Amino acid sequence: MIDYKFVFDLDSTITKEEILPLVAKEIGLYEEVQQLTEKAMNGLESFSENFINRVNMLKSIPLEKIHKVVENVELNEYIEKFILENREKCYIITGNLDIIIKPILKKLNMEGRYFSCEGTVKNNKIHSVTKVINKKDVVEKFDFKFVAIGDGDNDIEMLKLAEVGIGFGGSREISLKLKNSANYVIYNDKELYSFLYNLMRG
Repeated sequence: MIDYKFVFDLDSTITKEEILPLVAKEIGLYEEVQQLTEKAMNGLESFSENFINRVNMLKSIPLEKIHKVVENVELNEYIEKFILENREKCYIITGNLDIIIKPILKKLNMEGRYFSCEGTVKNNKIHSVTKVINKKDVVEKFDFKFVAIGDGDNDIEMLKLAEVGIGFGGSREISLKLKNSANYVIYNDKELYSFLYNLMRG
């Protein structure tokens, strides 16, 4: 039996929707942020520059309002269940911002078990992005065998470096490039839940 760790993308993998567009809806910028998100997920723009642009559009929203939106983001039930049942074997690696995703980390009991972009707060609003994560850089430092689960172009390198790379399409259409890089493609969270347990059992 291989002692795998399980590494999950957050947006549209653990969550059923992309988080930043939902937050942007609060100020009537859903479409604009959604379009930028799609460009980033499909590798049409530099992730780093695109992400900073999206966050800059949200700087006028009070942090408690952002957290209220994030608290209500729907999660894929069986992915949530797997993480809660196997916390010590799981990590979240996300291109989202630490100060935005706190409510989800708390809900999943994953505080201290995640890697993300980092930002600062000023006057209870997002002030700046201080670090944009590169998922490849994170997983290259792992000294254990891991299974990676994601859906977008920024997950490709993470999946390639995993013992098992899984493209998950239960929330949105998987990036074509990622689909071609994945060992498996799964479109249902309940099926993914069973598959991950089968991997654990060897």
